[in-house]
Amino acid sequence: GGHRAAWSQGGAAPAVALARLRGGRERTAWAAVGNSYKRCRGVAGMATTQSAWVWYPATDARSSAFKHPGEVPLDDEAAARACFVESLRGPRAARISPATILQNKGNVALIAEKGATREVDACMLLPWYEGLLLLEALSEAQGREGRIPAEWLDDELREIVEKERRKTKNGRLNGTLYTERRLLNCATTGARFHDGEREYRFKRDKLKAGDATRIADGEDVNGFFRIQGLVGYLPPWEAFLHEKCGFYQDFYQVKWSSPFSEVDYAAVENGSALGSTWEPDECLPAEMDPLRFAAKKSWIQKRRELEQKREQELKQDAANAPRASPPNVSGSPPAPSSQPTISTPDGRSSVPGPPPVKRARMRRDGNALERDLLDSAVGHDFAPEGAESKFGKVCQGWPKKAEEYPMGFAVASPPGFCWANCDCMDDMRIQRSWETRKAWLEDSSRTSAAKACIAAFGEQTHFVFRRGAVSKRCYFETDQSQRSDLAGSRAAWDLSVQAERAVNAVLQRIPVAALAPEAGTVRLPARAYLSGEGDYEPLRYKATTSAGGALPMWLRVDPDRGRIIVSKAPPDSELPLQCRVELVHAEGAAEAAAFTIVAESSTPLPWLAATMSIIQRFDPTRCPLEAGVRAALMERFSEMYDFNTKSAQQQSLGAWLASMDRVLRLLRSASSVFVVPPS
Repeated sequence: GGHRAAWSQGGAAPAVALARLRGGRERTAWAAVGNSYKRCRGVAGMATTQSAWVWYPATDARSSAFKHPGEVPLDDEAAARACFVESLRGPRAARISPATILQNKGNVALIAEKGATREVDACMLLPWYEGLLLLEALSEAQGREGRIPAEWLDDELREIVEKERRKTKNGRLNGTLYTERRLLNCATTGARFHDGEREYRFKRDKLKAGDATRIADGEDVNGFFRIQGLVGYLPPWEAFLHEKCGFYQDFYQVKWSSPFSEVDYAAVENGSALGSTWEPDECLPAEMDPLRFAAKKSWIQKRRELEQKREQELKQDAANAPRASPPNVSGSPPAPSSQPTISTPDGRSSVPGPPPVKRARMRRDGNALERDLLDSAVGHDFAPEGAESKFGKVCQGWPKKAEEYPMGFAVASPPGFCWANCDCMDDMRIQRSWETRKAWLEDSSRTSAAKACIAAFGEQTHFVFRRGAVSKRCYFETDQSQRSDLAGSRAAWDLSVQAERAVNAVLQRIPVAALAPEAGTVRLPARAYLSGEGDYEPLRYKATTSAGGALPMWLRVDPDRGRIIVSKAPPDSELPLQCRVELVHAEGAAEAAAFTIVAESSTPLPWLAATMSIIQRFDPTRCPLEAGVRAALMERFSEMYDFNTKSAQQQSLGAWLASMDRVLRLLRSASSVFVVPPS
């Protein structure tokens, strides 16, 4: 069913929620009277040269079909299907970009963007602070279940939000105060809203206050239905990214009257709980403004209580956090402390633990953090101030006494403190011979043994040649004049090719049940797609649909580890789903992997059938591997295959892929090694 709308019957006081229900996924056309479009109240009247945000399509900025993100598709079947079947709404459909308002001319505004000026519909502009609240909500909701991700939220937009945060006392924007002062008496509504006197577009001010408790009951008539009340509220920037909402409007949680109060709407695209759904502002008539006031005030009160509780917890944590004491480098016994200490595994206690460090979102200079190569959720801030000009003072400023070290830091001993004229910290000069030796690590017997081993290995001239006598680039090179029997290497290579094909075939028909949380971790085996010089683990996994769009809300691929995560069972209409994963090394994109999620599994399971075909090829008569290689592979294959019963082991898809990943590593190593038989 579609969104329900609220309406009044006859001259009675309004208390009836109404819905025009339609079949399938198509949305209802809500009451909209007249064809004339009045002046947009969203940003009209703002002073010139004022910062604001302008709405754009999330993907193609030049799309002529783009509509305001608060407009629900009415009579457009294709748009409704894209919105509610393909989930192309909210941050998947629209984004914001900073702009400067130069002049307002009725329904049109003149704006400046990146040095260029143009005219836009004034309704396409968003107040500056409201846009910041939207970006903050998107940033905090990334990766959360039930929220629509924003692929366009980049470091530049995060930096804008962070700069505004630094201007506040607690480092956060105040959406509660903004709602109280700017939205309590104003409704963020749909493309057409008629209050009986005039029509509004997206903004309606001067709501009609009243006593919500005096609203009388209505009746079910003409496809409209009664409600018990409004039990929840979401401001537009939170509703925009909520998977049950997805439009830039005020949203209200409507509790329906009997018999619909007993219906479980959880599976409906806007369902909330038993007997309630999330409805946009345009579904509620103007006569229900008292209910709007009550719902917003309740939301404001709850948010204030939550903020106060959070502030008290932070103060309590700061008061209870232990303080780190300077290290004891004088040799005297440490003074007793009443603070809790950190203990080592053997029971010895060390210095008190430091207070929890507040994680920064931006660098100290205001720029975006440098993303960690291995963990995409971690950033780094290394921006030394005036390093170039201060380089000459490094030697003089280097700490040479215990008291000169910052709190919590001490000298590395050995080698110990620098002396007055020491310049070991100057890496612009050539190292001296004494600096390349660590006398405290020297072991004469070990050094002699190591040199003897190298010399003995270099004397094996029948298969190795020692290089570097002239160039001093010392290394050993395999003697290329000899060729051993390469049958084992070729067999390993052929088996590795079949293993790769088997893995790829399994990944093209993954049953969705195999990706459920209770089925275990399923990790994309990147090595099955990488070969040659790029045959090593990627740093990033960038996943999209095969068409290049964003993944549905129920599916996620861990960008660091390549884990395929299904948060909830998807609707059958969204399967099969073909996905593409870009494998990225430090040098850039290396290769692309692909997998397909299907609704039902076949019998036998695809990976069990693949195991049988690989084991058949592993037969000694068909695959003449070197004895040591075969023994190592037998150990790995036994994780997937029972050689006694000659049947595939029952295991999860994740366990099978992990075993195949190790098998591929062994086979590729065995296919490239140059083994010389003993003479």
